[in-house]
Amino acid sequence: TLSLVAADSCAPKPTGPAGGAAPSVQAPPPAPADLSQLEHVRPLSGARQLVLVVTPDYDSITGRLAVFERQGPGAAWKRQAGPFPVTVGRTGLAFGRGLHGAGPSLPGIPAKHEGDGKAPAGAFALTKGFSYNPKALGFRPKMPMHHVTADTICVENPESRQYNVIFDESTAGTPDWTGPDRMLRADGLYKNGLFVAHNTDPVSPGAGSCIFIHSWRGPESPTAGCTAMEPGRVAALLRLLDPAKTPVMVQLPREALDRLAGAWGLPDLDGPGS
Repeated sequence: TLSLVAADSCAPKPTGPAGGAAPSVQAPPPAPADLSQLEHVRPLSGARQLVLVVTPDYDSITGRLAVFERQGPGAAWKRQAGPFPVTVGRTGLAFGRGLHGAGPSLPGIPAKHEGDGKAPAGAFALTKGFSYNPKALGFRPKMPMHHVTADTICVENPESRQYNVIFDESTAGTPDWTGPDRMLRADGLYKNGLFVAHNTDPVSPGAGSCIFIHSWRGPESPTAGCTAMEPGRVAALLRLLDPAKTPVMVQLPREALDRLAGAWGLPDLDGPGS
């Protein structure tokens, strides 16, 4: 019989060894964060659609999301939807691996890794969606869609050849993974969603996996590393996004957004609509 898992969204990841003695000397405060190395990349150069998520700081579990579109490189961004509330990782944000590169590795700026409970900060391609029943959406998404069944999983074991991949288990040969994130859930949090291309090109084992946009449990319920919102908002995103417009998700805490907005050409979250 089929057992539908009702775990936390973006299924819980190991948090590292428990126990251990507390340090006897207090650690020094972190050095000031420096994002200058990211001011020289252009993650939005080919994008005509932008999903922008902003949180108050790195530790926040909530934020706001808006969708923007532009006619071409250098054109002004026009807001298409939002802003509306979202939740992120249960321990906030940390820089991941995406269109911006690997992100900074500096004191004061957290770096995403497997099991940290953080959603990835940075810029990430949005290349495919998923749904339990794509026909029930009432429209045909332009994004490539994975039809989720009881066979669909995403692997979080860094040593697996299928690490950070959504696929149907019966098609993958002998398993080299354990305890995958089973996409068909009794709570329906993955009923519709999008795969965030974090840590995909190339895949770095242990840098974080299975990051989605999906439905939330509620406005104060964080995830294990995904970005979540009201179910109707997820469907609306699937209706809006078009792979021909190279959609990109930028997710940043406010201080990083303020530092990178000019270099990356980011709009104001509350900017003008279309």
